[in-house]
Amino acid sequence: MNLNGEQSGSSPASVGTHPASRLDIDCLARLIADDIITGDQAYAEKHIPIEILVDLITPNIHSLLNYLEGGTLDLGPAYNTGRVKAEHGMELSGVLHAYRLAGLRLWRELAMTPDSEYSGKDVFPLGAELWTALDDLSTAAAEAHREATGARERWAEQSRIAAVIDLLSSTVTSERRNTAAHLLQLDDHSRFFVMLTDAQASGIEVLGACTHWAEIDGGRVCLLALRDRTEFLSTTSGARAGFSEEFHCLDDAAEAARQARIALKCLNDRAEGIYHFGQSPTDTLICSQPSQARQLVRRTFAELRTQPQPNRDMLLDTFEAWVESGGSLSRASEALYCHRNTVNYRLRKFETLASRSISDPADLTALTTALRTIRLLDWPESA
Repeated sequence: MNLNGEQSGSSPASVGTHPASRLDIDCLARLIADDIITGDQAYAEKHIPIEILVDLITPNIHSLLNYLEGGTLDLGPAYNTGRVKAEHGMELSGVLHAYRLAGLRLWRELAMTPDSEYSGKDVFPLGAELWTALDDLSTAAAEAHREATGARERWAEQSRIAAVIDLLSSTVTSERRNTAAHLLQLDDHSRFFVMLTDAQASGIEVLGACTHWAEIDGGRVCLLALRDRTEFLSTTSGARAGFSEEFHCLDDAAEAARQARIALKCLNDRAEGIYHFGQSPTDTLICSQPSQARQLVRRTFAELRTQPQPNRDMLLDTFEAWVESGGSLSRASEALYCHRNTVNYRLRKFETLASRSISDPADLTALTTALRTIRLLDWPESA
């Protein structure tokens, strides 16, 4: 006999004289159910009704007794038992333990059946038949339990992912948002953040927060929830992550997702790192309004763009070094490894090509914003 229910051998006992034919199946099923509930605390904790256990046990007994009387062992009841118990959240160890308890009870009842042809040493062949059949039944139940558990876990994971996507959507209804929050066990008494990473990112670790992940628009997004005022720690290893501002109402989750998306863009082409929304107001503004920022580049650097690329890059690098040096020619010249007069000459040429003055605050704001746009978004296409 194998796991497909095919018979590899029949019991030597003849039908009609076998002690199995004299058992009260209904009474035996209830006794086994009582043994299982009292013998395994897990069944009491899962609150599986005894009627369900009896309904599962009865066809298993019929299958066993049919085999002991010379018939074929039907594995169907075992598959159903494994599936149903998985749906009730019973651990596999509990399923297998129940079969052991059932075997002990059935062996005892068979051995004590009045006028049984088995007595004394003859009860051991009966036990060998019984435990061989029980082993096949429990194996089938375990297989069905694993399949059902895997399917349930996949369904639960898909439901969690769908809930995260619903919470971060700006078009979802309030009813669906509330359903998603309930499924994820979230409420407005928590502190929340949204984190967005590249789709390939696998080196992100978040400590101190409850995390809910999903994939949206080619990236991996995570909704973080904190119950108290403790801070979370995020680390990256060869990965990039953008974080939203903290928020406290799940109705703001969609806006937080937008902030995380902008924060990730602010990292530009850096290989790894973490960027928080608003960390650099200028960069945040540029990535929030990329079309307007590119238009500013076209207007501000129209003449500069006509220059050969080496000259264009040299002038931009000089201006950037001067800005980062706080407007100091000396420090800029040290950073660029050239004379301060060279820096001054390049700046004058830069002003001429840009038709703006670096000494004028409004012009300087436009120039630095246009430069940051190029660094973040590259040169825009020609209008």
